Amino acid sequence: MTTSALTLLVTVLAALGVQDARREVHEVTVTIGSLSVRALCTDGPRDVLLLHDAATSADGWRAVLERLDEHIGACAYDRRGSGESRPPPPERGWYELLDELRHIHRALGFDRDYVLVGHGLGGFYARMYVIDRPREVGAMLLVAPAHEDMPRRFEAGMPEGVWRDWVAGRQAPNADGVREASLDARLRRLRTPRIPVTVLTAAAHGGGPGWDTRFIVEASRALHAEILQGAAVPRHIPADRSGHDVPRDQPQLIVDEILRLAGFLEH
Repeated sequence: MTTSALTLLVTVLAALGVQDARREVHEVTVTIGSLSVRALCTDGPRDVLLLHDAATSADGWRAVLERLDEHIGACAYDRRGSGESRPPPPERGWYELLDELRHIHRALGFDRDYVLVGHGLGGFYARMYVIDRPREVGAMLLVAPAHEDMPRRFEAGMPEGVWRDWVAGRQAPNADGVREASLDARLRRLRTPRIPVTVLTAAAHGGGPGWDTRFIVEASRALHAEILQGAAVPRHIPADRSGHDVPRDQPQLIVDEILRLAGFLEH
């Protein structure tokens, strides 16, 4: 079939409402001591590992998992205390959190040279993980990631009460048992390792009354650009049709970038 004929066929099928086949996603449970971790995985090798945002679970990645090419194997898991992973964590520091994530990654079959993907707070943790274990991860994709300087840079674009509540919340233990504010100084001191890194910035940030959404988007873009300093192959992409929830709004954008990053690991 010629390229033009194939393009016409795809167009006709789309017009008729025929959807592309989706990858089958399996639910997997791994046990590490008293910890039970639930994950969503595709068949195949362990190429891509996805970390979810705050107040979400592995299910937030389902649209991405279903669209991945068949030769890419991937997992997303519920962090302890999120989704169906149990038991909830006690209060702890950054090292205890990263050590637990490492045990989960190994139990799921991820050892070296995989693509680590993080959304929101998961992106914050992904950066910490890669900086702490630079030989373990081959490439990193950050999707609308949180950043240690967002409280300071966002203040002028947020309603005062909302901003104050957010800053106060970062001082208390979150669902992962860590105080996010306590991680800020550590990340400011460290640089992104020399691996391929892509950052996706949501360009259609939502917000209610009193939000200066244009200001928030521009501040996010500037902070995300800073993350890329030091990366071996930096790439910064606007998710032009997405609010913060890029995995649901534009899953194919994430899939395309995962495939590009995975290509670096094949050489």
